[in-house]
Amino acid sequence: MFEFTAKDKYRKIREGTDEVSFSYLANYVSVDLDKRELAIAVDDHFIDIEEKLDEDEKPEDWEHPLLPQAGMVVTSPVGEQLIEFCEADIEQHMKFTLSMMSIFSKEEKKTEQKDQYLHYYDNYEYFAGIAEDVMRSNLYVHIFPPLIYKRSLEMCKAYFLYLRSLQKEYRQLLDFCFNADFYKEELAGITAASRFTLYCEVAPVAPIRSMNISFRFLRSGFGNASMPVRDKQAYEEFKKNPAKKLQIQKREPNAFEQRFNINPIQTELARIMPVPIVSSYRCQSLDEILYLEFEKMLELDMQIKRCKNCNRYFILKGNYQTEYCDRIPDGETQNCQAISATAKYAQKVKDNPALAIFNKSYKRYHARLKVGSVKPDAFKKWKYEAVMMRDRCLDEEVTVEEFTAWIDGYFG
Repeated sequence: MFEFTAKDKYRKIREGTDEVSFSYLANYVSVDLDKRELAIAVDDHFIDIEEKLDEDEKPEDWEHPLLPQAGMVVTSPVGEQLIEFCEADIEQHMKFTLSMMSIFSKEEKKTEQKDQYLHYYDNYEYFAGIAEDVMRSNLYVHIFPPLIYKRSLEMCKAYFLYLRSLQKEYRQLLDFCFNADFYKEELAGITAASRFTLYCEVAPVAPIRSMNISFRFLRSGFGNASMPVRDKQAYEEFKKNPAKKLQIQKREPNAFEQRFNINPIQTELARIMPVPIVSSYRCQSLDEILYLEFEKMLELDMQIKRCKNCNRYFILKGNYQTEYCDRIPDGETQNCQAISATAKYAQKVKDNPALAIFNKSYKRYHARLKVGSVKPDAFKKWKYEAVMMRDRCLDEEVTVEEFTAWIDGYFG
């Protein structure tokens, strides 16, 4: 059931309070639509703060910092983390954390910090210790943490209301824009982006964000596989032959190089290996990264479905239509597709006596093969003929009784 949040309440939930801000770390996200992949350069802010701490201030388990991904690049297929966020059982984790906060907030002890950022870090460490399950329920929740000004139960409630609101909104957006089974006939032939325009018509406020985009030159030196090379022969000669570099350096600068005082070797580098421009998005909140991923899903015109085994969303790949995902549910050893195939075959065997007769006989004669009472060639011949007879029974060319008699009498 769709329930839209009123515009004023919608904005207030996302604004934060005097005790908590939902924008903190500056993570830079680049998108490769050809590979359908997001790459997130996680802010190393926590690393900088950790370096300010004295050894006696660091907890015993310091080898496991609050944000292990700090300073790293995390990659994920477009759509995967947004779906994981919507599927995460944040509500259950929140209830436990709120009960813990109500206990520990009464025993909070005041501490003086020598640095403002250490104060924020200490507050986050305190909150993450209590709300560990919430923070680790989804990658984005973890690497886009809140900025906590003050420890309090109200702070915790405000943050959880923010998470709950985002989850509700994007669950509705996933259905409305991408779900292949959502009003299947009525929305047939309408792209995800066009479905989003319809959503904007009926929702009091749509999640349209203005993103901060930065551009940088990829200057990583020779040998970087990601850098394009226009003249491969010249590139290899330049890379392997120091004399070539020296020759370029010694040559007289041309008119362009003289006019702008540019080293000749830089001109040759630009000719041999053009420097590409890489764009990335500056995201500081969970709200921003979710919208960015949602926008890229629209660009790719993705489709999703709910798995009929685990009831979780999964992304449809290409034109291949299936009702089951490739996740392995908790407590299982096979993925949902394999579980479905096994269940369908078991039902087919149950509904078709000929299959049950064949399977039972196959196991019996295969056991005799193992002990040597049936020769391999004879078993192979029986298997071929038994499959043919089984199919004839399924097509009702022979009766079940006739098939049974043939099977039992084959080896005497």
